[in-house]
Amino acid sequence: MRQQTWTSRCLMKFYAVVAASPTSWESHEIAERIEQRILNSNPVMEAFGNAGTLRNNNSSRFGKFIQLQLNRAQQMTGAAVQTYLLEKTRVACQASSERNFHIFYQICKGASADERLQWHLPEGATFSWLPNPERTLEEDCFEVTREAMLHLGIDAPTQNNIFQVRGKATPLTCGSGDGQPVL
Repeated sequence: MRQQTWTSRCLMKFYAVVAASPTSWESHEIAERIEQRILNSNPVMEAFGNAGTLRNNNSSRFGKFIQLQLNRAQQMTGAAVQTYLLEKTRVACQASSERNFHIFYQICKGASADERLQWHLPEGATFSWLPNPERTLEEDCFEVTREAMLHLGIDAPTQNNIFQVRGKATPLTCGSGDGQPVL
């Protein structure tokens, strides 16, 4: 579990214990359910928002704000998670020894033969926007992402729509001709 995930979990548990009334088992269960949904969102957010950089194989390229919602009795009743990408340009351009967002590698490494056909991902194809595919990382686990998506209510047909490559990809050139990426 990543440090930020662990810290978020500890803070949510602490607040749930402090805010819950000692006689309310129901409010404790609600707090645990909210916490679990937030934690289930982490593998999805990391797959779509983390990438391998020069310094860190699992570097967050997104920001996350978690807002816990309370009732008048200060019991946790809900939560809202807002995320935003910090590096949208990473989709098209990466430094030579960096990687794109994890989800692209997960799909290419974890899709079944039928899924690859359905999603228009030919076996053995190389993609200019997917550098360093030979590097295998712990974060390349597609099943963990898919399972987390199911826990969040994203069913298999919706997942298929998300993972399907639409249209024809055209080669992109990054940089100004001197090998440096354009920022």
